[in-house]
Amino acid sequence: MLKSKFEDLKSYLKSKIILITTHELVDLDGFVSCYLLNVFLNKYFKNEVYLMFPEFSKSTTEFISTVSNRFNDIPTYFNNDFDVSKIDVILILDTNNLDQVNFSDQLNPLNSNIPFIFIDHHLELKKNYRTNLSSLNIIDEDFSSTSEIILELCEFFDFELMLSYKYLLVAAILTDSGFLKHGNNKTIERISRLLNDQLDIQEIIISLDFEQDISEKLAKIKALQRLEILRLDNWLIGITHVNSFEASVASVLINIGCDVSIVYSEKKSAFRISMRAKKKICLETGLHLGKILGDLSEECEGSGGGHDGAASLNGKFELKIILDKIIEKIKQILNQ
Repeated sequence: MLKSKFEDLKSYLKSKIILITTHELVDLDGFVSCYLLNVFLNKYFKNEVYLMFPEFSKSTTEFISTVSNRFNDIPTYFNNDFDVSKIDVILILDTNNLDQVNFSDQLNPLNSNIPFIFIDHHLELKKNYRTNLSSLNIIDEDFSSTSEIILELCEFFDFELMLSYKYLLVAAILTDSGFLKHGNNKTIERISRLLNDQLDIQEIIISLDFEQDISEKLAKIKALQRLEILRLDNWLIGITHVNSFEASVASVLINIGCDVSIVYSEKKSAFRISMRAKKKICLETGLHLGKILGDLSEECEGSGGGHDGAASLNGKFELKIILDKIIEKIKQILNQ
């Protein structure tokens, strides 16, 4: 099915002027998948292909700086200037939720007639967007990262991957799979296909070991001081709040022994919740954090979703009510 999707996508894009973009605060998977899809399309099509990146996350910025010193062909600057009126189609990668994409009013598919296509590895939200070419969407939760989908695309069309592209892909797959904690056999197999004598996985892992700044360290320590533990039989759920670094703190709670972590922050009329779960609890109970937060997103006029073991939710109101509903849904699943 994926191969036929690739063929259909390539046929549709053949004569189009294309814009490629991703979610806000671009992580490594969002960056690598967009960048390599841009390289691929520029090889196969003579028409114009544009890249539009929102703000990069701190770790993505540091990684781009590091890898550009290793490979001269990796750019460190991306120009977002283009004529919106020329765009025929938008490819949105690493999300299938428009609420997570920062568009100008003129470019926003909700306000314009520009068609768009999702390429993503998160749980499909199945929202009925008016200009979404849903038959061309490539959304597959069996992949640990969107970069793996782009890898499969490149290999299907016999696109030769330079050493620098392989380096980027391995790094993106490692980070988005939680260094294989959320991966599967296929994830390992794809990384193995990319590695060779010129590409050492330990070098890539070292390049992803970023020094935490003092604010992140303090956020983790304060989060542990506020930690509440909810025990359900032999499962432990950790709940805490921070001002920032929600995802990072949620991972810390899993590392210290929680089976599920819930980390939230609240600013004025908006809130953010990040959650993590060990693979063991997901496999044994059917717990899927992405489904829980995706189902609750409309209740708080927000956007949410993710994987079984990693998900997030941005909302506008009723934080306590949403937290209570999350815990109740977890209880229902664990007590089955």
